[in-house]
Order: sequence, then C-alpha cells, then structure tokens
Amino acid sequence: MNRIKITADMVSFMLAGLVVVAGAGCRPQPVRQSTPPEPAVTFKPQDMADALHAVIAADQKTYALEGEDQNLMARHAQRLRQASQSVQQQGAEFHYVLRSLRPINPKNAPQTATEMAGLQYVLNHPGANYYGGELLGGRRYFTAVYPEVAAVQACADCHNRNSDKPKSDFKVGQVMGGLVVRVPLEF
Repeated sequence: MNRIKITADMVSFMLAGLVVVAGAGCRPQPVRQSTPPEPAVTFKPQDMADALHAVIAADQKTYALEGEDQNLMARHAQRLRQASQSVQQQGAEFHYVLRSLRPINPKNAPQTATEMAGLQYVLNHPGANYYGGELLGGRRYFTAVYPEVAAVQACADCHNRNSDKPKSDFKVGQVMGGLVVRVPLEF
C-alpha cells in the first residue's frame, strides 16, 4: 500500500485553499439591483378623450360664468378653435373643435360622417356622449362627441339671434351642438 507523506507545506497549502473557498461564500456579496422592467405604457383612447373633454368643459364653464355678456360669449367658439390650434402647433397629437347641426359660423358645421352621426346622437340623447372611429388623412382616430349645451342665457340668446337657422328657441340647458375630440390611434 502506497502511503502519501503529507508535509507541513502541503497542509498549509490545503488550509489556505479551504480558507479561500470557505471565505468566498461568507463574504458579503454585492447586491445586484435589477431594474424592474418599464411597464408598457397603455391608455384607453376613450379615457384620454374623456379627460381632455373634462379639462375643456371646465375651462368653458369658467369662461361662461365669468363673462355672461353677449360680446364675450359670442367669441367662445373662436377662442376654443384658437386654443386647439395652439396646442397642435406645440406638437399635440389630439384635436378638438366645436360643431353644430345649426352652426352660427358655417366653419362649425359637421365636416365628416362621424361628426354628423355624433351630433345627431347627442341631440337625440341629451346627456349621452357619442364614440366612434375615423380614418382621416390615412390615420386612424378615436373620435368622441360630447353634447354642448347652453350653459347660460347668453349662449341661447346668441344662437337664437341667428334667424336663418331652423331653430331659434334655444333655452339654457339644451343641446346646441357638440365638442368633437379626436385622439390618434397611430403615432
């Protein structure tokens, strides 16, 4: 039987190896901080349109309550159009505009079949919103139409003065048109 003679040097070498191996497992290891993956950004187009409408409607209400005089109220459609154009010039992808089946300004008449259907819907279903889709300029949009009601008497009076329209007896609280909000579905 062959015996291996273990020397003091060999013992020292083996002990040093054990210390290195054992110590590696005992030393604090750097904590690996994994960055959680970025959540996928998703939104529901209707939620976005509803949120935009809420902001626009709050602005309109404030404007109506602060300026019930006829001259100031008569410019609200123009003011809203300018605000929409301004946000688009700043790069916004959404769009909003006032439309009516009986507009004071012909520019505010329905421009698409979806606008026409939406305006008719909100007129026939006071308090309800209309939601649909459109393809405009090769791009798909979620389109919402919200009823635009006479908030104060000045609104109704201004529309009623427009004698060449089929309806001239608007009252406060009646639907006179709609706010159309478009959210792109493709970027």
